[in-house]
Amino acid sequence: MGMPLKRIIIADDHAVVRTGLQLILDATCDMTICDEASNGNELLEKLRINQYDLVLLDITMPGKDAMDVLKEIRSNWDHTPVVIFSMNPDEVYAIRMIRNGASAYINKETDPKQIITILRTVLSGKKYFTQQQSNMLAELVIEPEKKYNSLLHETMTDREFQIFSMLASGMKKSEIAGKLAISKHTIGNHRSNIMQKMKLKTNSDLTSYAIHNGIIK
Repeated sequence: MGMPLKRIIIADDHAVVRTGLQLILDATCDMTICDEASNGNELLEKLRINQYDLVLLDITMPGKDAMDVLKEIRSNWDHTPVVIFSMNPDEVYAIRMIRNGASAYINKETDPKQIITILRTVLSGKKYFTQQQSNMLAELVIEPEKKYNSLLHETMTDREFQIFSMLASGMKKSEIAGKLAISKHTIGNHRSNIMQKMKLKTNSDLTSYAIHNGIIK
């Protein structure tokens, strides 16, 4: 008898992405997407009931923010590796996710054969970093005071960066408060801190900065 298939759950709100990855892994003999979730809350519910060998997590979904989902998985299912699947460029989100426990960060434009290689690497108990990600991580060790690219948005905490991205995308404070389960007053305080750190004055300024630096499209 062969080895049992490694069980992967994918969390992505686009059915075409889930189906596409299923087709990619159907071509292998050692991995299978055995379950799906369309948002972070559904993923966490399934993790409470079932066991998986790997979580493939989209970075932008309805419901619970991907960063919060990642942190919760690391707190409650630390043995289960998480691979982030994203359309966002490495330099914007990858290091934040890796520093919070992701085992790999895959861009959705990655070649299918490379995706298989990355997933097998992570399932073997290792982490997978691209050369660019490795260089950025090295900078954090060698010159931590410079962060890894000296951009203003890298001075924000993870929570501030979440709120910054949502504000820049046009979300209202009430919407952000509901999504992150915190008060509008707290959102207002974070916004003030963000504006001060970023040296910006309006939400339009935030949006312009975010577009220019590839944080939103």
